[in-house]
Amino acid sequence: MKRSGKDQWRQAFWQQARPFLLAALPVPDLLSRYRVRRLAADLVKCDPWPGMAATGEDAAQLALLRLRRLQHDTRRAVRSRQDEAAVMLARVSIETLITGLYCLYEEDAVARLQAENMRNLPLLLKFLTDAGVIPVNVLDECIRRLDYGQPARGPSVESMARAVDKAIGARAAIDLYDRFYRPSSALNLHGGGLALLRHVREDDHLTRRPSRTWARRSPTRIADACLGALVATLARRASRPSQLADNYTERHFDRALAPMITVSSSGISRLLTPRQILVTILTLRNVFRYARSGQDATEPAVRVSRIRTAMKTLLLAGVPDLPEGALDPFLDYTSELIASETAPQPEEESPPASASVHVATMAPEVPTRSSPEDRSPTG
Repeated sequence: MKRSGKDQWRQAFWQQARPFLLAALPVPDLLSRYRVRRLAADLVKCDPWPGMAATGEDAAQLALLRLRRLQHDTRRAVRSRQDEAAVMLARVSIETLITGLYCLYEEDAVARLQAENMRNLPLLLKFLTDAGVIPVNVLDECIRRLDYGQPARGPSVESMARAVDKAIGARAAIDLYDRFYRPSSALNLHGGGLALLRHVREDDHLTRRPSRTWARRSPTRIADACLGALVATLARRASRPSQLADNYTERHFDRALAPMITVSSSGISRLLTPRQILVTILTLRNVFRYARSGQDATEPAVRVSRIRTAMKTLLLAGVPDLPEGALDPFLDYTSELIASETAPQPEEESPPASASVHVATMAPEVPTRSSPEDRSPTG
């Protein structure tokens, strides 16, 4: 059954609004969270720790134990409004999940992680040699006699994520890395320029409280999803597949809003002010109507130009201080995509003239407040 134009508009609007609504709303998952945490505890079988005889499965179970604790700490940080701590804990959860999966899918994962441990050990104890407590050669000889393997640089988080995706044949771990881990490193964990600029407001004045980089509940969503993902993977390998863990992972990951979307939310919020929200809705609706109407179907350049003009007006209302032309590549690509994807098929009939949509209606203007002299005596 063919959808009407109104139904298509509502569906398109819901697809765009859904992530923001899900990110803002709480998830009543007390029972399912308890069951997933209980299953996670049951899957950890490497106690006592086998030491140098540990396998990739053992290391993954250790990662699961850590994720279980990280989930608890992340939720506590979110409840107590410790935004920075919550983001950092969520970032650690992502790294722990990727490490656990890497240990499951790479044969030499444990050996490579152990080599990284041996490389870091003298660096962690370097303060003793700097303080003159012990000579460097004595420290090196003691570490060598531990017989824990040769030091070597281990895999980076990104390389582990790519190895996991190659093993499972899907883009999952690297997507988590790109969407959440990398922005959190630049904006929260490190003290680089992007992190420092969070203390500068849009009006160039300074603020003691840095701008938010994650939606308030997103760290919890990520910590929950990471625990659920490793539980589901280990459960399948133990011949105990858990649909509960799969559903739990998907449910929470779908509700996590990427940091870069949150960072740009100030521009989005301008589009949702009481004065601008009507213009935003009408512009989006009229762009959609025009694109679907088939008007100017024989003149693709005109279609692209009209869609681009309306979108530019809408975007500049949200981000008015961008340099001229900064959005041009995005506007060109998006308007051409919308025009081509909504172009009527040759067998479709053109709509009657009465159904045409004029350019003027695609970007409606908000009436300005009239001055006292312009008002009539009767109000």
